[in-house]
Amino acid sequence: MGLHVFQPVDLDEILEGAFHFGGDSWALLTAGNEEKANTMTVSWGGITHVWDKTCAIVYVRESRYTKEFIDAQKKFSLSFLHHEKYKSVRKYLGSVSGRDEDKISNAKLNLNFDEGIPFIDEADNIILCKVLFKQQMKEENFVSGRLIADYYAKGDYHYIYIAEIKKVMIR
Repeated sequence: MGLHVFQPVDLDEILEGAFHFGGDSWALLTAGNEEKANTMTVSWGGITHVWDKTCAIVYVRESRYTKEFIDAQKKFSLSFLHHEKYKSVRKYLGSVSGRDEDKISNAKLNLNFDEGIPFIDEADNIILCKVLFKQQMKEENFVSGRLIADYYAKGDYHYIYIAEIKKVMIR
């Protein structure tokens, strides 16, 4: 019996796809209802399997206006837009607050709804999610103080949301 030879590969080679998070990949996390909704850019997150369910994990800071909508409605969407075509939209949406303006409309994006969950109609791929779990990151739970220095110097820790994927829509 011969030995099998394994070759290392770059992790990005196996993680690419329509619903890829990280690096230059991003999505719009949208929450709210037909009266009022907001969206924010996210690049931290992923798809996982937990509690016998396929789930999305996203990270949202306390200061983000969209967090209020997630907490009120307990559901949200992840809209994946063409990264190059909407590069300037990403920059704009990541730099203004929905508290101050209707940033979805100002970005010339359209809101649509499915099962009461708002999503961005211009997206190529959509994930509709129902929140199952949320927890705020805390300083005492970090093993590396370097992460705190690099990402949380102001003490603005993320909340971790684990949400069951209720529906996936692809254009």
